[in-house]
Amino acid sequence: MLASASPDLAVRLLSPEGSGHGPYVGLTTAGALDPFGSPLFTRATAAQITRDLEHDGCALTASWHGDVLRFIWSAEHDGTGGDAVVRPDEHGRYAIGGLWPWQEWGDGIPQTAGQVAYALGATHAPTGEYMGMPDGLVQLYNDGRAEALRLMGVEVPRD
Repeated sequence: MLASASPDLAVRLLSPEGSGHGPYVGLTTAGALDPFGSPLFTRATAAQITRDLEHDGCALTASWHGDVLRFIWSAEHDGTGGDAVVRPDEHGRYAIGGLWPWQEWGDGIPQTAGQVAYALGATHAPTGEYMGMPDGLVQLYNDGRAEALRLMGVEVPRD
């Protein structure tokens, strides 16, 4: 769990349980992670989650309708099938959960150098710490920092 702007909230690195996807920078209530809770994500992260779902070809799909995200799943996914509509909150964040269990991204999850660089950037953002990265990973590190800051409502300067 990472530091956050509010003691009641925590910025976390998340992954759908049993997948190699992520890390997704999400905002949850502080304390133990509720695997079936609904972490908050920026639109950019919500879009990455939908691309990863599409890549997996699972029984769950997602589509955008303006700022609204709609998930549809077949009975193969949960035994009954259904759909869920996710609208952004007043801060533009999307509460995505209950469709699969979330887990903390980290040990035990296959990791690429790019995923680790992104995760380190997100981890260091709330503390202001900065870590040098090899040239090929600097952008991913900076992307992780920027995503964590955006999620916390901090203005991120454009390059």
